[in-house]
Amino acid sequence: MITAIINARTTSERLFKKHLYKIGNKTILEHIIDKLKTVKKIEKIYFATSSKEKNIEYVKFLKSKYKKKINFFYYSKENDVTGRVFHLTKKIKTKYTLTISGDCPLIDTKYINRIYKKLSENSEYDFIYPKILLIHEGIKLFKTSSWNLINYYSREKIFRENPGFIVKEKPDKFKILEYKPLKYEIKKKKIRYSVDTISDLEFLNFINLELQKKKLSFEIQNVLKIKKLPILNSHVLQRNPYDKKRLINLITIYNSSIGYGHYKRILALKRELQESYFCKINTFLLNKNKSLKKILDNINKKKQLAIIDLPVNVLEIFVKKISYHEKIIIIDKILNNKKFTYIIPNLINKRFKKANIFSGLDKLILNRSINFQNTKYINNNKNIKKLLMIGASYSIDNEILDFMKKI
Repeated sequence: MITAIINARTTSERLFKKHLYKIGNKTILEHIIDKLKTVKKIEKIYFATSSKEKNIEYVKFLKSKYKKKINFFYYSKENDVTGRVFHLTKKIKTKYTLTISGDCPLIDTKYINRIYKKLSENSEYDFIYPKILLIHEGIKLFKTSSWNLINYYSREKIFRENPGFIVKEKPDKFKILEYKPLKYEIKKKKIRYSVDTISDLEFLNFINLELQKKKLSFEIQNVLKIKKLPILNSHVLQRNPYDKKRLINLITIYNSSIGYGHYKRILALKRELQESYFCKINTFLLNKNKSLKKILDNINKKKQLAIIDLPVNVLEIFVKKISYHEKIIIIDKILNNKKFTYIIPNLINKRFKKANIFSGLDKLILNRSINFQNTKYINNNKNIKKLLMIGASYSIDNEILDFMKKI
């Protein structure tokens, strides 16, 4: 028999509390749990997380939804996921344990049954792994007692944060049974079915809508039947455990007189950066953050990358306080300083002689949700005319609207 462990916590870097976001009418956690409950060999399901206080919203949700059908395990060291699993396995009585990443809602129960059958028939092995990349994400099956070895060899930080990664890096330390996948399980395209970002969520919601249209259930085998699949998350970086984090400062402002356009554009840019790069982003609002000194220290003393989107009158005052260096990017304005880089988001592909000025259609900064809203499954009425509004205002001037109608 098997005990299943779902690893999840609220403090996801790119998408906070992502496990409660919905795909269709179910949260990501519900998709996972409802699938696991159909596997007859699974005797018990644990929700394993960091401290109860930080994850109380998850706990309350699961207790209200599943009552006593889900067990809970808390481990205070938030980033030590390997240790979390290790201490939980001491409580587990089944011979085999299955770990599930809490952000992988497309669980293939037939795959779970197959790997369990193979491993249980070859009891001298500790783990079962394929040698090639499969479509299944976030699923690991192992002999419960063998996690002692995982914990023993996972001494470095990289292995504490990525449970089971040590098996891939040092396979000679473990008894591994090779899993020979079925044809449909072999990953042929660079498609991600896990949820780390809003774009991942929109992609899976698009898939769900397509399957509903075809009256098919939200299953990985059914997803593979979709012939033309617009991959809304193709730009999302799948982080490598060895990647180094970049630090980026975003500086903007909003208020009733200036408006919200600069702020909304920074938010769109922030999403793009978080989804495409492994980075930590500090967002500074000049109208709210009183610590102007902290902002300037980050830019001046540490010479950190700063992207600045401010109205011209505020910008001219602010840049006077900056010591000039090459890691400054100004959005939508051109100043005299030659060291800065300038990005002019413009429909017109205007050419500049200076190498530090970039402009044109491919430099637009737009919210990627436009891609999701533009799919035929969200809006399949060909007669509807769509109006794209770049700014953040709630309405558009009649004068501008009349001009757009004419052209």
